[in-house]
Amino acid sequence: MSLAAFIRANTEAIAAEWERFAATLMPGERLGSSVLRNDVVGMLGDIAANMDEAQSATQQQAKSEGEPGRSHFTQGAVVEHVLSRVALGVSPRQFLSEFRALRATVIRLWQRENNDIDAQALDDMIRFNEAIDQMLAEGTVNYTREVDRARELFLGILGHDLRNPLAAINGLAELQLRGKTPERHAQLASQILISARRMSDMISDLLEVARVRLGSGITLHRSPTCMKRICTNVVDEMQAAFPNRSFRLNDKGELPGEWDESRLSQVVSNLVSNAVQHGAAHSTITVTARRREKEVEVLVHNEGTPIPADKIPKLFDSFYRLNDENADTSSTSLGLGLYISHEIVTAHGGSIKVQSSAASGTTFTVRLPNT
Repeated sequence: MSLAAFIRANTEAIAAEWERFAATLMPGERLGSSVLRNDVVGMLGDIAANMDEAQSATQQQAKSEGEPGRSHFTQGAVVEHVLSRVALGVSPRQFLSEFRALRATVIRLWQRENNDIDAQALDDMIRFNEAIDQMLAEGTVNYTREVDRARELFLGILGHDLRNPLAAINGLAELQLRGKTPERHAQLASQILISARRMSDMISDLLEVARVRLGSGITLHRSPTCMKRICTNVVDEMQAAFPNRSFRLNDKGELPGEWDESRLSQVVSNLVSNAVQHGAAHSTITVTARRREKEVEVLVHNEGTPIPADKIPKLFDSFYRLNDENADTSSTSLGLGLYISHEIVTAHGGSIKVQSSAASGTTFTVRLPNT
């Protein structure tokens, strides 16, 4: 009897072994047989069908080199199994253990009834292991994707639910500042307000990341605006926030365009804030806005320790924080500013890049199409 035929004929026995093993992974849970077995019957059917497919030597070689080719497992039982196991809180180690146990169970039961190991039996073993490996690969990809999705959903819910109590703190602090309170109370209220606003910025960043990761992306509301106004407002705000730092704006005209002004203000503000945090304290931060062929460019430049070449590809990753000798160690940044800026610029059809060296300093360049 071929191994594929054996699997079909002994599905119940294999499923019972799977059920007993699954119960050891979740000993504290009182789960019924249907939950423990889950989709193993369907997965066994998929494995047998995969083994019965005609396969040339070239196709087998491609599989052994990591090219899956046709697969029964991209949809169906294994995907449903992944979703249910993630919902139960099964860890990656436990998830992988189930497939190791399935492999061992099938081989052990088959060997009991098949004492003759001939060329056909060896080929069946190879095909079975290929099928298990394919299923495990597909399952792992889907497991990781579902865990990532659940994490981003959690961040989105957390950020949304934190906004209401934070808004209440903001409101109460502002009321106390407006009232006739002792100077010390006013100072405390002012500090509360500053801290609450920092928290609000962090929550906004988390929500932005959650929206991007969950697929909704950055929402744009385009309207006629001009880059000069955007950059002027940001530089004025930064000068007020950091009176001990030096800022300079070089603008080459109004530079009108159809953009989301609020979003691009966020981009320029993030880049200037980054320059304040990482640039040398004595240096002037320069913001330049200019036209270049069919694009509008915004450049933010600062002096200071250059960004190491191996760090540059990671700068626009989420939750990545660059540490250097100039960095403000008191920063509450989550490492999301550059990631969100990249997403906003990309949504506008533009690009954002950075160049950094000891001789010329660090320059972030945003390019936006503007025909």
